[in-house]
Amino acid sequence: MFVEIPPDFLSAIATDSNRMPKLYYHPRAIARKFFWLRLRHIYSLMNKHLSSMDSCMDFGCGSGVFLPSLSSFFHSVWGIDIELVEAFKIIEHYDLKNIKLMNMNIYTADLDEQFDAIVAADVLEHFDNLDKPISQLNRWLKTDGLLFTSLPTENIFTRSTRIVGGYKHPSDHYHSGEEVENVLRKQGFYKIDSRQVLFFFPLYLIGVWKKAP
Repeated sequence: MFVEIPPDFLSAIATDSNRMPKLYYHPRAIARKFFWLRLRHIYSLMNKHLSSMDSCMDFGCGSGVFLPSLSSFFHSVWGIDIELVEAFKIIEHYDLKNIKLMNMNIYTADLDEQFDAIVAADVLEHFDNLDKPISQLNRWLKTDGLLFTSLPTENIFTRSTRIVGGYKHPSDHYHSGEEVENVLRKQGFYKIDSRQVLFFFPLYLIGVWKKAP
């Protein structure tokens, strides 16, 4: 079951960190709808493609907003990030027993586990150098596992929505979604399915990836 966490609760637990984008609890329902749609698409694609639901990693899980949904789908879920204050509050609120949170720096992480699925939702664009995080994804994903990505685009529509909403382009978005996907391909991943949030000028690119044989 997909869980869209109520905006009032998210607003109440939000810190000054950027781990929880304000769009999750934006006062306008339409803004929240489009932002949550990224995760809804990933959840739908999991239902479509996954045969094994044993283990999942939420790579750069941030505030943990996807954890209640992943908890209902997988037997075991690991959330990793360098800041987990809000994620712990969500786990406690929803009483999620099968979630393991790890405070971890991706660059120095030494983890021997492998997972049936890895979610990297709006995280890879934050890495200036993509080689290390993508090599870690390759290492942690099982041979027959699936990687699910959500990535921002940069087009006339995204620029217009930022102007209307009064937002600036995030200073820590080092790559567009298209650029990240090109690096994934160069590093040995290939896409088996995709969706977009909006079509003509997509806000986000949603992808399902496998490791090259």
